[in-house]
Amino acid sequence: MTDPVHAVLLGGSGLVLAGLAAAADAADALSRPEQVAVLVIAALILSGLYLLACTLWPYANCPRCAGSGKSRSPSGKSFRNCPRCKGTGRRERFGRRLLNRGDR
Repeated sequence: MTDPVHAVLLGGSGLVLAGLAAAADAADALSRPEQVAVLVIAALILSGLYLLACTLWPYANCPRCAGSGKSRSPSGKSFRNCPRCKGTGRRERFGRRLLNRGDR
């Protein structure tokens, strides 16, 4: 699919498809245990990056109040503190809770 006719028909995406085909050919060259090893290493790297992000940014916006810390009435005129985040507008991320549990 890397011939000029397909490249013109597909526009810029032809190059992307050609790159994907090359990556698929490279993946076919690996044996099954090597493919599993690559996936495990990629999962470990992504997990490490997520835990690093949880260390740097331990809080995220509360999903119930969208970070405002307020629960509005149906009319929208009055409000009270959000019961989930207790009015802070923030919640501790899952990875941060795992890191805190490991510190004990």
